[in-house]
Amino acid sequence: MTDAPLAGRSASSGTLTVALLEDDMVLCMCMEALFEDWGMLLVSAPTPAFLLDALAGGARPDILVADYHLGRHGKAPESVRAVLSGLGASLPVIITTGDESLATRTDVSAAGWHFLPKPYDPESLRAMILTVLGRTA
Repeated sequence: MTDAPLAGRSASSGTLTVALLEDDMVLCMCMEALFEDWGMLLVSAPTPAFLLDALAGGARPDILVADYHLGRHGKAPESVRAVLSGLGASLPVIITTGDESLATRTDVSAAGWHFLPKPYDPESLRAMILTVLGRTA
């Protein structure tokens, strides 16, 4: 695994752009195929800096999805805030994690973000994205 960004590999010209902050690059590659099938553009990277670089090319995300535990890159609260600050915008945020502890849920809730426990099926993620954005399938 490298720290290189995986930016916009989707060939889709989807109506929605999703920024994904995830340190598991295999998962990112799998997600890109799903998002393409859903007609969405996925821009993914393992760190806030790489994600901001990937988005600098003009892709304006509609929503940010982030893993809570980003390995050696830290945790979602700091990383998500860095991305939002770098974009200079407020975006809806979905945090995914296998950590369902009270402390983690409290962090996510206090920030006003949405919580999606892992493991989840891809359709649950898609449904949550569309619900958070007030869209229908």
